[in-house]
Amino acid sequence: MGERSLARPRGIPRSIDVIGRALGRASQFVRRQKPNYRVTATRAASSSFLVGLTSQYDSIYAIALGASPIQLGALNSVKGGASAIMSAPTGWLVDRYGVKGFYVAGIALVAVAGAIYGAAPDWRALIPAVVLISLSMRFTGTGCSVLCADQLENRDRATGQNVCSSIASLFLALSPMIAAVLVTKSGGLTADGLRGLYYIKFAGYGLILAYVAARLREPVRLKLAQEQDRVGVLGDFRRIFQNAPHLKRWVAVACLSQLPLAMTLPFMHLFANQVKGAEQYVLSMMSVAMVVAHILFGIPLGRLADRLGRKRIIYLLTPLWYLSAIVLVLARGPVGLVLAGALWGFYPIMTVVTSSMSLELVPLQCMGRWSGLLGIFAGVVTVPAPLIGGVIWRHLGPAYVFIIPLALDMALRLPLLATIPETLWKDDV
Repeated sequence: MGERSLARPRGIPRSIDVIGRALGRASQFVRRQKPNYRVTATRAASSSFLVGLTSQYDSIYAIALGASPIQLGALNSVKGGASAIMSAPTGWLVDRYGVKGFYVAGIALVAVAGAIYGAAPDWRALIPAVVLISLSMRFTGTGCSVLCADQLENRDRATGQNVCSSIASLFLALSPMIAAVLVTKSGGLTADGLRGLYYIKFAGYGLILAYVAARLREPVRLKLAQEQDRVGVLGDFRRIFQNAPHLKRWVAVACLSQLPLAMTLPFMHLFANQVKGAEQYVLSMMSVAMVVAHILFGIPLGRLADRLGRKRIIYLLTPLWYLSAIVLVLARGPVGLVLAGALWGFYPIMTVVTSSMSLELVPLQCMGRWSGLLGIFAGVVTVPAPLIGGVIWRHLGPAYVFIIPLALDMALRLPLLATIPETLWKDDV
C-alpha cells in the first residue's frame, strides 16, 4: 500500500510528473538556503517570466521598426559594448560599497528600458534601451555573482546555481505561449502587435524592484571583506592574477564561452521566422522547448558537476548544443525547429557550470572585480560578434551564423579548457 501511494497518479503525463518532482526537490533546496539566496532566486524567476514575453520577438520587433540584419547586429553590439565598458567600474564599486544598491539599480534600469521599447517609433529609438539593458545586466549579473559566492558553499555551488536557473526556466516556459496569444490578438508579428508586451515588462519590473529593495540584505561576509581589503585601484586588479597563472587562460575560456550566445541568439528566432517560415506559435514552442530541457536536466547535471567535477560536465554538454545548431540549419519543419530549441537548452546549463568555476577561482573579497574583469574581456568577443553575425547573414548566408561559432568553439575554447585545473575540490573561500 505504501509503495502504491508513491506511484504516479493515473492521468498525469510522465514528463509533467518528472518536472513536478524536479521542482519539488528544487523547492526544498531553496527553502534551506540563506534568505538572500531566496530573494535572488525569486528575482531571477519573475524576471525570466518577463524576459520570456519578448525574447523571441526582440529581433523581429527591431526589423519591424526598420532595422536591417546588419543594423540589428550593430544594435546588439552597442548592448555588449556598454556592458563591457561598465564591467570593471561596476565590479570595483560593488566590492567597495556593497552589492544591494547596484543590484536594485539594475532592476530599475531594465524597467525603464521596457518603457522605451514600448514607445519606440523606429529601431534607432531602441539604442538607449539596449544601453540601459546592458547596464542592468552588468549590475544584476555582478550582484548575482557576489551573492552566490557569499551564500553558497563550493560543494553546493553548481547545484545552487542550476536550481535557481531551473526555477527561472519554469517561469520562462510559462510566458512565451501567453505572449503568442497576446500577439495574435494584437495584430500578429508587427511593430504594433508586439509593442504591448514591452509595457507589460515595464510594469512587471516595477513590482520586482519593490520586492527586492524591501527584502535583500547586504552580505555580512562581504562587509567584512571590504573592511579588510583596502588597496589602490590598480593594485586591486593586479593582485587578482598574482599566484594564479591559469587565470589568464580562464579569461579566454570564459570569453569564448559567450561567443556562440552573442553571435547566434539575436538571429535564432529571426532565422526560424524568415528562413524556415515559423510563425509566433512555433517560435514560442522553440522557446518553451529550450526551458523545458533546462528544467529537466539543469538540477541533475548541476548535482553531477558538484560530485564529478565542473570540466567533465562541460565536456559532456558541449556536443549537445553543437547538435542544436546543426538541427536548426537542417530543419525542414516545426518539429526540427522545436528539437533545435530543446538541444539549445543545454547551452545555458553549460554556462552555469562554467560560471561555477569562475566563482571558485578567486577569493570572495575579489569577486566583484573578478566579475568586472571577465566582463571587460568578454566585451572583446561579444561586442563585435552580433555585428559580425549580421555581416555573415548578408554576405555568406544565414546558416553560417550558426555554423561558424561552432567551429571556433571546437578550435579554441575546448583546447584551452583542457589546460585549466579542476576547481570542485579546492577549499571554500
